[in-house]
Amino acid sequence: MARKKSKRRFKRDLVKQLESTFDLERLDYQKKTRPVQGKAILFGVLAAFVIYSLGFAAGYSGWQNQVVDYALFAKMVWLMMIPASVIGVVTWLLVRNRLEYPVRTAMRDYIRSLEGEAGLLWRYLPLLNELAPDNLNCKEMMARSSEGKFDDLHPEDYGKAVSDLIALVRESGSKAISPESMEELEKNFSSDDA
Repeated sequence: MARKKSKRRFKRDLVKQLESTFDLERLDYQKKTRPVQGKAILFGVLAAFVIYSLGFAAGYSGWQNQVVDYALFAKMVWLMMIPASVIGVVTWLLVRNRLEYPVRTAMRDYIRSLEGEAGLLWRYLPLLNELAPDNLNCKEMMARSSEGKFDDLHPEDYGKAVSDLIALVRESGSKAISPESMEELEKNFSSDDA
């Protein structure tokens, strides 16, 4: 009975450790970029509107001056939607990438400060192997953590891996963590202290 209590306590302490170590607010990429996405869409729509308006104005003035006949003007009104839409989409993508860049940079800096030289996320690998061995995103981020490769890291993947790991531990319910995994976790964290 005492053994079960220590396993539960270990799990509860593990959840507290995960929540205190990782700031999920700073790792929530979707939440941080939501306001940026609205601005980017607005810029794309405005660019498409300006291009379409210029084409329409040119066609209308040509029709008023009888340089362009009515049938050609009617076709031109519809055909101008294609380049205007393409320019709007390109503008949206460019503006979105430019506005998301500072968010990505801040998240990368936070991840580097968390990981340090020895890495941090890889230490939870025994826990992942027991609770969700088929979570490839978490495994990839843990492999990068052990190797210290964060140059081409997508911060949204790292944030998702951390939130998945915390959710796995929280939602594992009454399933206790095996003693082997507990020992391996403790060994991973004690190797940093040595």
